[in-house]
This record gives sequence, structure tokens and C-alpha cells, in this order.
Amino acid sequence: MGFSKINSVSLTDLFVQQIENMILSGELEVGQQLPAARELCALMGVSRPVVTAGLIELEKLGFVEIRPRQGVFVCDYRRKGTLETLVAVMRYNGGAMRENEVASLFEVRRSLESLCMSLVIERATDADMHTLSLPLEKIKEAKTPEDAAGSVFSFHHEAAVISGNMLLPLMYYSFKPESLYLWTLDCKIHGKKQLYEQKLSLYRALLNRDKNEALRLTNLSIDLPMKELDIYVS
Repeated sequence: MGFSKINSVSLTDLFVQQIENMILSGELEVGQQLPAARELCALMGVSRPVVTAGLIELEKLGFVEIRPRQGVFVCDYRRKGTLETLVAVMRYNGGAMRENEVASLFEVRRSLESLCMSLVIERATDADMHTLSLPLEKIKEAKTPEDAAGSVFSFHHEAAVISGNMLLPLMYYSFKPESLYLWTLDCKIHGKKQLYEQKLSLYRALLNRDKNEALRLTNLSIDLPMKELDIYVS
């Protein structure tokens, strides 16, 4: 068992998390103006630099809008947020995702993975296919659902890399925390064997350059969890 570095949470991080929680809980409503920076310093017992840095981070996440000479206002994070905002929402929910968030992720995955599999079949070399096979054994040998989920992610991310599309691996990596969450649940619910066999069948379709079968399996991997969505949500 190795030792890992212990990192303390900064005051800025704590400030951001507290404001996030107040917005996500509804205590701070969309359109509501936050107190002035000086008042926030006094109310929360932190320095002006902490408040300034925290508000900038909150604006980056889409939770607030800083209007010069007017103040700071709560935003609808669904309109101005990023994938990092979804991570913040999951953190507020204890690391879980709600039904609309899970459904949205599956819908996006369907589009990205269908494109990815089509490009892999068109562009991948034999050497690429061999590289893609390596995560499969790791899924089979995984000791925990978390390990299995990590190897499934590696399989799909590698497919995105060898697709030849420059944006696909970047976009796919952006969904890593959410994807790991869902595949870990999948493994816990249906078992590692089923997850492994699904990816093995997909790999064989890619290896045989069978586009119709690869797309059928991709859609099936989305359709099945969509039918049992309630077991994937908090």
C-alpha cells in the first residue's frame, strides 16, 4: 500500500463550494444579486483576494455573472456552465447524477461513439486495432468495479484517438468523471462479465470492419441503460 500526498483545501475552494451549494440548493436564486465583496468578506470571514478569486471561478463555472459597476448576479448555470459545472453539481449531489443529467450524457455518448466507431472502421490500421485490444484484458482482469470502469474508459478513449479526429479524444476526455461514474454503476449492477463481453463484441465488429454491427452494438449499449434509467440516478 503506497502513501499519497495529502492536499489541503484552500479558502478559495471552500468559498466557491459554499456559494455553489447555496445556488444549487435554491437558497440563492437565479437573478439574485450577491452582497458586495466587502460584505462577503465580513460575512464569510475571508480576505478580499479569496472573494475575488472565488467569484472569478464561479463565473467561469457559469454560476454567477460579474457585471462591472453593477455587482455579481446568480446565473442559470444550464445556460452558461461547462462540463466542470456538471462536476460541481455531482459534488453537491454526493458524487451522484440526477435523471436528466444521466439521460443527457447517454444521448451525447450515442452521437460521439457512433461517429467514433465509424471513423475507426474507416481509418484504423492493424497496429491501431492491436492497441485497442489491450484495455479489454484489463477489463477482464479488473478486481473492482472502479478498475473495470477505468479500463472501459481507456478502451473508448483509445478508439477516439485512433479515429483520427482531433476533437473526439478531447471531448471524450472531458466526460471522464461522468463516464467513470456510470460505468462503475453498470459494473456493480450487471457485473464485470457482461461489461467485458459487450466491449469484446464491439471490438470484434471493429476488427472485422463491420460498420453496421458496430453501430448496432453502440446503440444497444445506450438503449439498455436508458430503459433502466432509474437505477443509474441518485
